[in-house]
Amino acid sequence: MPQRIIVLGMYRSGTSLTTALTQRWGAYVGQEQDLFEDRYGYLEHLALQKLNDELLGSNDRVPTPIESLIEKSHDPIYQARATEILAAMDKEAQAQQAVAWAWKDPRLPLALPFWANLWGDVIYVITVRHPVETILSAAEMDGIPADQLPFSAGFAYWQYCMLNILALTQSSRRKFFIAYDQLIVDPQTACARLSHFLDEQCGLPVKTASQRSAAMTPHIQQRERHYHQPQALAEMPQATREQRALYNFLRVKTLYPDEAYQADDFALYPGWLEYLRSMDQLLTLAEALHDGH
Repeated sequence: MPQRIIVLGMYRSGTSLTTALTQRWGAYVGQEQDLFEDRYGYLEHLALQKLNDELLGSNDRVPTPIESLIEKSHDPIYQARATEILAAMDKEAQAQQAVAWAWKDPRLPLALPFWANLWGDVIYVITVRHPVETILSAAEMDGIPADQLPFSAGFAYWQYCMLNILALTQSSRRKFFIAYDQLIVDPQTACARLSHFLDEQCGLPVKTASQRSAAMTPHIQQRERHYHQPQALAEMPQATREQRALYNFLRVKTLYPDEAYQADDFALYPGWLEYLRSMDQLLTLAEALHDGH
């Protein structure tokens, strides 16, 4: 059976780039007609997108309760659908004689409590990027001016997603944290590290390792890095102490993936969910007014 690789990370944190690198390394990502792609890349499997839409109630701005997702993971109907698309990827990858296949959807950190119960002992590749860069990049794609951004809401959303990832992958020995800035600044070293990790997990021969790594690097050199954030998170007044500590911890994880995780060190503040719900309502109202105009 092919190995299953799951690329996890915050929206606009480099998940598309990392998935493309994983594909160039040799992982199967799906048939062309089954993928959502555009000039940004994406490589998101449509069947995965559709099921995640349903799991999250077609709203990825407010997290779905973890209890609800776990309950759905035990629902025979949802189980059957998830198992079906997982089996389809296994079968297609086998037909392509691929040693592994890869999935990516930026909403996976929200839906992770559902999937973690179903997809087995997978390989995790987790992207880490400065949260301000992800917020600014997402705002540009959504047409929101930078001076109108509610950074505190973006930080809370980022914090929730990354805590979900840490909590649900901490027991796995098959995880790799990759820093987006290192991919851009030193692509050869970053690609070599990622390739070496995937080689080890999939049992590929050392004698052909350089070929796989060499196939990855040119893809990064063709890209531009947007929204470089030189300012430390500690200098951002909207960021809480826990959020600053979390980003520092994630940077440590890129070097030491098995570093012990203590959830209490990075706890979300009281009222964070109500705040995101209020922001969602305001955004929904603004979108309705814009469409009516």
